[in-house]
Amino acid sequence: MKFLTHAVAYLDILGFSKFVEDAENCQDKLDALDRLFDKVIPREIAADGKNSQYPADLCLKCLSCSDNIVVSAPISDNSSYPALIAVSIKAIQIAHALLNMGFLVRGALAVGNVYRTDSNILGTGYQEAVNGEKTARNPQIVLTESAKQALDNLISSGHTRHAIFAKNESGQIILDSIYPYDTYMPTNSVSVEEYYNRYRDTIVENLSHEDLRAREKWLWFACLFNANIRSFRSMIGSSPMAIDRELPSITMNVLNPPEQDSNWWNALKMPGVSVIIVNPNQAKEP
Repeated sequence: MKFLTHAVAYLDILGFSKFVEDAENCQDKLDALDRLFDKVIPREIAADGKNSQYPADLCLKCLSCSDNIVVSAPISDNSSYPALIAVSIKAIQIAHALLNMGFLVRGALAVGNVYRTDSNILGTGYQEAVNGEKTARNPQIVLTESAKQALDNLISSGHTRHAIFAKNESGQIILDSIYPYDTYMPTNSVSVEEYYNRYRDTIVENLSHEDLRAREKWLWFACLFNANIRSFRSMIGSSPMAIDRELPSITMNVLNPPEQDSNWWNALKMPGVSVIIVNPNQAKEP
């Protein structure tokens, strides 16, 4: 056995057990499970976000047991793409697919030592992700301290400031689990706009859930939905409307903050001289 540093995402599918129970006697739900575990979870996506196979040197793996999913990739200077970003993208893709089935995801992303095989994973990196999931009160995927440090290291080394990261109302860094990038959607045959309309219908329906705790989770998720509508309207389309709920202080695209004062450069102007401001933090899509 050899432990190596990995990026690890531990995901818990909320309310999944009842769906599995029903699938034993419902062909439509059984087909949906088949698509999830045959297409989404083992499917590997390319570093540029396309739904094709990852470069072999990334060694991305997806393991699942009942309502838990673990995505991992080793940290290596020889990899063609940062493992932390690769695992984050895959976790978002899985969250999209599950929301399309009517489920929310809660989880955590960590970086630490892991030993893994094709059917098992163990180590402090995995344990930190599992424990991190417990700190996620709402249906969100949080970054643990080790993951935040790894992200800071990527940024300080000049890596692209991906727009898939956000900050929740408690100040935790989270993944934007429904980031509206077209190749993160469950299939490429349906537009981002149509998927977001489906998501809206699902969220609104569950805001009347008979279980109070379930309603609270969907209420928080409605706020994440609204924050995406507000921040990424050009990517989503015009028809999905925000849900009539008060927003918590979710900061989208947290690595690319807008200028606090866009007039600060006026003092640099001189007659006949144009000032061109280059923003090194401009958002770039994964």
